Amino acid sequence: MQPEVLIAYVTRSGSTEDIAEAMGMAIEDTGIKVDVLPMVRVESISEDTAVILGAALYVGRFAKEFHRFMARFQRELGNVHPWIFVVGPTEDAPKHFVAAEKQASKELERYPWLRAADVRVFGGRFDPQHLNLPFPFSLMMKLPGNPMRKAPASDIRDWDWIRRWARAIADHLNATA
Repeated sequence: MQPEVLIAYVTRSGSTEDIAEAMGMAIEDTGIKVDVLPMVRVESISEDTAVILGAALYVGRFAKEFHRFMARFQRELGNVHPWIFVVGPTEDAPKHFVAAEKQASKELERYPWLRAADVRVFGGRFDPQHLNLPFPFSLMMKLPGNPMRKAPASDIRDWDWIRRWARAIADHLNATA
């Protein structure tokens, strides 16, 4: 039986969506059917579908939509071993990746029933002019003197690494099909 993959993500400014789409294309290139959807649009998860979850860390936390998704699909996600990617640092320094890995682990500890196949932290994108932050973070960004307003735009997403990880997932699925 040919495997199928659901890549469900939550995004604020599109960076996580971009990664989910790139992963979807890399997996489809191996002949596997892939659905790439925002978590809020996922209606069901069939038991024979492999799942990849994507979320960014915002001030060390996953978005509410991620937590709602986990609660809504606890039974289904508890029966599979989803791969999880976390979009974190926007500065390419090891200490930022270590901190993001710790924060992601802390967020995922809220779900003791979850048995992830793998968790990866990817570099992200930061553009202070195009942020779509929830309240109260949106208000904080408007305050004069907020150092985030002066932070330079950056994009440290490693597309080659992202695609290699996606192909490794596809290879695993094809080997176990």
